[in-house]
Amino acid sequence: MTPDTVLLVDDDQQLGRFTAEVLDLAGFNVELTALGRDGLERVTADPGRYQAVVLDRRLPDLDGLTILNRMKGNSATRDIPVVLLTGLSSERDITDGIDAGAYYYVTKPFRESMLQAVVRAAIDDYQARISLRKELASTADAIGLLHGGEFRFRTPRQARALAGLLAHCTSNPSAVVTGLWELLINAVEHGNLNLSYAEKSALLASGQWQSEICRRLAAPEYLHKQVTVRVDLLAQQVCYTVTDEGQGFDPRPYFEFEPGRATHAHGRGIAMARRLSFSSIEYLGNGNTVRATSACAEHSAQPVDAV
Repeated sequence: MTPDTVLLVDDDQQLGRFTAEVLDLAGFNVELTALGRDGLERVTADPGRYQAVVLDRRLPDLDGLTILNRMKGNSATRDIPVVLLTGLSSERDITDGIDAGAYYYVTKPFRESMLQAVVRAAIDDYQARISLRKELASTADAIGLLHGGEFRFRTPRQARALAGLLAHCTSNPSAVVTGLWELLINAVEHGNLNLSYAEKSALLASGQWQSEICRRLAAPEYLHKQVTVRVDLLAQQVCYTVTDEGQGFDPRPYFEFEPGRATHAHGRGIAMARRLSFSSIEYLGNGNTVRATSACAEHSAQPVDAV
């Protein structure tokens, strides 16, 4: 497989070379530049080349947030994940970066394994979004037949297929599909399979996350657990209700991008779904049911009872 290409922008020559070596050891193809303007020109000229940009906040020509804002304002580069690598580590600094669209943050000095894990997570999230959007085209025609319904699934593969189908109920499927995927996969991993936030952190750091998902899916205590998705098409909006068979949790800490979790390799899904995908998200009961709403697609049927 061709290594994922990361653009690294850092004017500290010694640290830049060290960072490039750390990422190279993790299997990434790294392009290094010391100038923000050069980095911006590279990613703008060939956005398909890069799966992530690791960006120093302080640069001699263009400020890192300026580069970030320009990338987010360009339709060709706005989805490329940016990892801010910086010594500016106050809560205000991190919040500024998050508000500008940097959902991945690594502070200097950094642990090598943490940098590798965060960049890997950023690229995996990006590639999953691209894959989901490509799959939308294959399901667009079928959704016009949907008047509402109830679906059950149990695996991440099934969650991906269902997210691609049901996103077409809305007026902006390319945005909704990623948020819906996050809610469905959370219901599998953290709900039915009972994997905690701390466990996921440790498994991602050790590279054992996917193998543990497969192990638990086959384990007798989880084998028959399912996630239920109810879809209701209303006059102006579509409502998704996702219920897992887990013990529930307190979702409130995950509604926003908390600076304290900005440097973690995961924990952004609910906040990204709220910010980028849905008009509202509400957790019910003990937290094992979530209801998300978005504007209806023009081709959706008139409201009827779900079947």
